[in-house]
Amino acid sequence: MLRTHTRLNFNSKNISFLLKPMLTAALLLIVAGCARTQSYEDTYNTASAPSELPSGPIALVMSDSATETIRELTTYHDHFKKGWAAHLYTHAIRQAYVETSDPDLSLAGVTLILKKRFGEVYNFQTFEDASRSGLPLVVKLDMKIRLINNRSSEPASRLSLGFYTPDQRHLGTVKSSTWRVLTPLWAHNKRELEIVADIRQQEVIQRQSLELLEQRLMHIPMEGVRDNLK
Repeated sequence: MLRTHTRLNFNSKNISFLLKPMLTAALLLIVAGCARTQSYEDTYNTASAPSELPSGPIALVMSDSATETIRELTTYHDHFKKGWAAHLYTHAIRQAYVETSDPDLSLAGVTLILKKRFGEVYNFQTFEDASRSGLPLVVKLDMKIRLINNRSSEPASRLSLGFYTPDQRHLGTVKSSTWRVLTPLWAHNKRELEIVADIRQQEVIQRQSLELLEQRLMHIPMEGVRDNLK
């Protein structure tokens, strides 16, 4: 019986051809490892903002999206604070999750910003109740917070304040948005300190979004101020 033998000729050209894709793949992995954190802020369209606003006090109501976000944050927070799986993490990692997922962080931050600008802030359950309150300005808070989970390492915070007259005429909206792209939390054999630092980016992006919101709100003059300055 005849046997066929195949001879592989590994000359310099063949070796170069085989190594090139391997070197390219290795280079991509190195670059990906170096691009550990990328930060983003939204490009704000001032055309949507109010030209001026009354001095307050205000009626504050949360959108359905904001209410759902608070519910999601509460579930996330409780999971790492008292859920059985939380005990699988080290104390430092667990604390980082708990402290950066406080449901009141962004909500209390927005309320403080509004109090600094308008004085008294009264909370209402529905937009209709807020409109009938007799207050000169109704503010609707929309909020979406995305935290790190098994499917995403891109924490984000998006805040929006819609301003309305008591008869529900829309005056404009002030928005802020920040987010970060992190390498996967448990990739590249990260040390505990690196994992904790990444988790704490969740709080950083929320505070940055609050700062942006306050800056943009403070740039809007009160009613009558422009006339007095002329």
